[in-house]
Amino acid sequence: MRFIHTADNHLGATPDSGMPWSKERAQALWDTFRKIIAAAGDTQADLLLIAGDLFHQQPLQRECKEVNYLFSTIPATRIVLIAGNHDYITPSSPYLNYPWEKNVTILASETPDSVYFPEIHTEVHGFSYHRREIREALCDNLTVPDDGRFHILLAHGGDESHVPLHMDRLARSGFDYIALGHIHQPHLWDKAPIACCGSPEPLDKTDIGRRGYIVGELSGAGCHYRWQASASCQYRTLTATVNTHTTTAQLADTLRKNLRQDGRSLYRVTLTGQRDPAVHFDPEIIRQAGRIVDITDNTEPAYDLDALQAEHAHDLVSRYIQALSGPEATPLEQKALHYGLRALLNPD
Repeated sequence: MRFIHTADNHLGATPDSGMPWSKERAQALWDTFRKIIAAAGDTQADLLLIAGDLFHQQPLQRECKEVNYLFSTIPATRIVLIAGNHDYITPSSPYLNYPWEKNVTILASETPDSVYFPEIHTEVHGFSYHRREIREALCDNLTVPDDGRFHILLAHGGDESHVPLHMDRLARSGFDYIALGHIHQPHLWDKAPIACCGSPEPLDKTDIGRRGYIVGELSGAGCHYRWQASASCQYRTLTATVNTHTTTAQLADTLRKNLRQDGRSLYRVTLTGQRDPAVHFDPEIIRQAGRIVDITDNTEPAYDLDALQAEHAHDLVSRYIQALSGPEATPLEQKALHYGLRALLNPD
């Protein structure tokens, strides 16, 4: 029995809202989901498992219509999904009221439920969110009978506010495969057939690294599965070190040479080093160097403390330097010294 496992597709979200490429990123979520649907058809997958947060919020009718059409293109694949904390079920939820294709099963109950597919000897278990948070460890006491069926668990959670998961208990539950969602970073456990596929596309700047979904197979020999990359882009980190000669324009030119200008890479840039105290790097100019989503300025002004003490021998600046400088100054005191001198020397 062949399956594909995805989660946290967040259709309808707009990553990097306000950036020049935000519409492109919103479309990428849909394009990548279409690729996963196509992969299910091309590999003749028996099951497509969606472990929550298919949508970023309560879906619109037109979004359901689009997704339902995609489901209709793989009629031989059985699709089983649960609602997560973002697209949780309400009394008027389209999950309950929309006329989904015949190959779609939604495990909409807020308590563990299941659906059995006799033609592939597989029973899929799971439950949906009916509120934003579930603090109860609803998977802790789940077990399956020894009935010759393949048993799969769909679950969305993994932190204190969203179905806490205890891997030792899950490993003893008897499921042939456990398909997890909610955590966007992919993780495959090596001691049990448990996998968090991660989001197929990065959703924001904290989603550093590659993204994808799971392709697997269940047989009498057990469960074999692998992670498949799918994302159209990747968030990366880059550190740029400055010195007292670095200007904003020079920094932008350096970044422009070092950033991958491939349209697939988005960057979180951290600035380090000591700069000229008179220089303040303009983030808007720096962003022109490429697809930069975040700039953290950890640079420090390279004050000439001896010269400042001589120049301000009879005022507060000299006493402030004496109080917070020296070989025994802590990192916190050094930072306070820099911030304080900035305020004292530039009162406006």
